Amino acid sequence: MPNWSTHLLTEYFTAVNAAEHEETAIASAVERATEMVEAEAGAVVRDGRVIGAYGFGSVVPEIALGEAAAGQPMIEIPYVGELHVASNPLGGETGDALIVARQAEPFDPEERQMLQGMGQVLGLALRSIRVLAAERHLRAEKERQATSAQTRQRLVESLLTIQRAISARRPLPEILDAVTCGAADLLGGAKVTLMLAEGGPDQRLTAASTCGDGDSPPDSLAQAAMAGGAVLVRPSEQGWMIAAPVRVTGEMAGSLCALLASTGGQQTEQRDQLSAFAQQVSLALTDARTVEAVREAHHDPITGLPNRALFLKILNRVLASRGTMADPTSVLFIDLDRFKAVNDSLGHDAGDQLLALVARRLRGCVRASDTTARLGGDEFAALLHDLPVEAAQFVGERIVAAIKEPFRVAGREVFVGASVGVAVSREARQNSEELLHNADVAMYRAKKDGLGRVLVYEPYMHAEALDRLSLRGDLQRALREGEFRLQYQPLIRLADGRATGVEALIRWHSPTRGFVSPVDFIPKAEEFGLIADIGQWVLETGALQVTKWRRDFPDLTLNVNVSGHQLVHPRFADNVMRALAIAGLPSSAVTLELTESVLVSEPDLGRSALGVLRKLGVQLSIDDFGTGYSSLAYLRELPVDELKVDRAFIARAELTGEDLALVRTIVELAQILGLRVVAEGIENAAQLAALRKLGCGLGQGYHLCRPIDPEHVAVRLAATQGESPVGVLDHRSTA
Repeated sequence: MPNWSTHLLTEYFTAVNAAEHEETAIASAVERATEMVEAEAGAVVRDGRVIGAYGFGSVVPEIALGEAAAGQPMIEIPYVGELHVASNPLGGETGDALIVARQAEPFDPEERQMLQGMGQVLGLALRSIRVLAAERHLRAEKERQATSAQTRQRLVESLLTIQRAISARRPLPEILDAVTCGAADLLGGAKVTLMLAEGGPDQRLTAASTCGDGDSPPDSLAQAAMAGGAVLVRPSEQGWMIAAPVRVTGEMAGSLCALLASTGGQQTEQRDQLSAFAQQVSLALTDARTVEAVREAHHDPITGLPNRALFLKILNRVLASRGTMADPTSVLFIDLDRFKAVNDSLGHDAGDQLLALVARRLRGCVRASDTTARLGGDEFAALLHDLPVEAAQFVGERIVAAIKEPFRVAGREVFVGASVGVAVSREARQNSEELLHNADVAMYRAKKDGLGRVLVYEPYMHAEALDRLSLRGDLQRALREGEFRLQYQPLIRLADGRATGVEALIRWHSPTRGFVSPVDFIPKAEEFGLIADIGQWVLETGALQVTKWRRDFPDLTLNVNVSGHQLVHPRFADNVMRALAIAGLPSSAVTLELTESVLVSEPDLGRSALGVLRKLGVQLSIDDFGTGYSSLAYLRELPVDELKVDRAFIARAELTGEDLALVRTIVELAQILGLRVVAEGIENAAQLAALRKLGCGLGQGYHLCRPIDPEHVAVRLAATQGESPVGVLDHRSTA
């Protein structure tokens, strides 16, 4: 070995054996070994982990280094290439090794011998460090145990004193002061402060009790302990800060905080001591709030009304005490209309204020002997004692009229409404849950018939509710088991009859219900929250199918209908682009169709969600255009490419002058704005000729082509590529 290498090896031995910690020894060994053999990188693999990696950059190839420790002679590093490896056992567990990697040339025997010695030295040093650390820990533990017996006795006595005060129902401030002073004394004169949250864990903290001299711990420490739900220990300028969370009936209520000049290496013990005192605070607060908690368990905190549980108890008692079946007991189920819009626009505080005002009006609509309750959300109930159905219905009408009047909320007038369902006990042993459920079913039917209605429960409504529940299950099964299928209706260029694209139309043939029209099941899918999954299936299936057809018809496009409910999905744009990426369909080949009513009712939603897709190249179309004139103002703001003229404008066998004038206006408006125009519902040659004359570019309808199954689409598309100027597909042939 050269003299300079011997000198460096001596330095290596000295540095490794002088290290007090394993990490220091490993880092020093890896760096020095790597430099001594002029290698690019090095590391230690110990207990299956890579430690002290040197020269690998930000990404350490842990798997490759593990293989090198097992004997692999080469490893590959990104952007560097293959490196020769010298793996040197540490002399301990199998697989522990000092690894050095070099790119220039393999390691010669002399270098390998030196590196193996370095690995053995590192292994001995690491084992020595572990032995010394274990001995120091054992010695410190014995000393701690010898000195903490008296402290434990003081802790027990202090906690027993506090518990006696709690059992004797001493004043709460007195108990809390006993806690902070007891903790301060046990912690060697530390400053101890009890911070409690006013009005819940999200409100500001106030000092409920403090003991000791000096600065108080910061509020942020107490908040962090509450947020994490565990005791925190953090360094401070004066020493250490400890915070133990305080819980009341399972919820965070504050923190007991201590500021210590020094922990003397006893952080764990002092943390446990403060935690024990925090538990006493929890017991004291829980006991003090017992009476309040009993009330809150049966009453709604926002409105002060009985909650659902208490309402059902009262209803059960009333039903059980009826003398005869002739004694009527009526239940009203009240659901607010348009409450969500207020809550979303003005915030939850305003929503809570509105609920409290509604509760006040409800109490004013019933007798003092009746019971009103808040069931949850924006749902309320009223129990009307000894009141027949006609009178109960009259009370419901009175409630609807009262709720219709404006409310003053957050400095402005707010308008909501109410729909009411009425149920009257008819059986000798009427169940309270069943009676309330019947009123709920009647309310749902009233809301379905039109907002602001009162409806009395009838048995047939139960069957409808069961059918609705069954329909939801059938729709979920249809999506899961592939019962849906798609048909495609071509979009025809009216000038020459060529098909430029196809619109995907969903069909459902249920094994139990038979053919179900989209007009019937799409609104239900929206109501049940299934439309996003169904819409995604339509998009993915249609995109895959059109991609296949584009091999023969490279300019073919796909139109897909999109529900307003899909727009509110937070990942709508991502889901659309994912479906197109899977199918390999360019975004410019897809047009998403939205009804005009959706864009009118949610213009801001349209601009945000649709703007993202438009920037990515997806085309956008307004379906049924002309049914919502107020949307004309948004045409310049919304990223629209296409207008589909509602079929109502061309539904007559022969178009009138007024029909033609309306269509001409839409066509000219689209031309000014640079938009495509598609006429829907073309049913005869006269309509086709008139639309051509008006300059309408594209059309759909049975006269051009009916919706057809996918296996027949390619033939139909090919048929439109001929020279026929009529551009009409034979809609009488089977599809």
